[in-house]
Amino acid sequence: MRQVLVVRHAEAEEPTGAAAAGRGDAERRLTEAGRRQMHKGARGLATQIDDIALILSSPLTRAIQTAEILSAVFPRARRLRHPRLAPGFDPGRLLHWVVRQTAVIALVGHEPDLSQWIGYLTTGNSRSLVHMKKGSVCRLDMPDHALPGDARIAWCLTLKQLAGLG
Repeated sequence: MRQVLVVRHAEAEEPTGAAAAGRGDAERRLTEAGRRQMHKGARGLATQIDDIALILSSPLTRAIQTAEILSAVFPRARRLRHPRLAPGFDPGRLLHWVVRQTAVIALVGHEPDLSQWIGYLTTGNSRSLVHMKKGSVCRLDMPDHALPGDARIAWCLTLKQLAGLG
């Protein structure tokens, strides 16, 4: 059985604020409040997970920054960015990649894709079963050679709940 952590990026600046600063959607940054809250949440996550071997993030700035915060709490984790987690990703391709991993991994991305991917893993259909609030984490347990519909949700915690554990 493998554990996969599905993490939505923390609170980011509004699109209009980023545009006024000359940044597009892909370059939207975490807000200061989002950073502070995610640091607390990551410390709370450490009370639930012993270690993370790999943190894979979307190539968008807000996901990269969220992954950086996670790696500060889980310093042994290797970090990678990949378009397989960019908005609109292919759920089957991501699952194919995930089943080739051998340790606990964290996937940092965006809504509604993450919720739909959780639905795909647990039911076989890309549909939202949970609402991933900003900074929330959902732990999925799945067999080593999982197919769509084979995973189960172990828990899903909001950023506020995670921060309370830290």
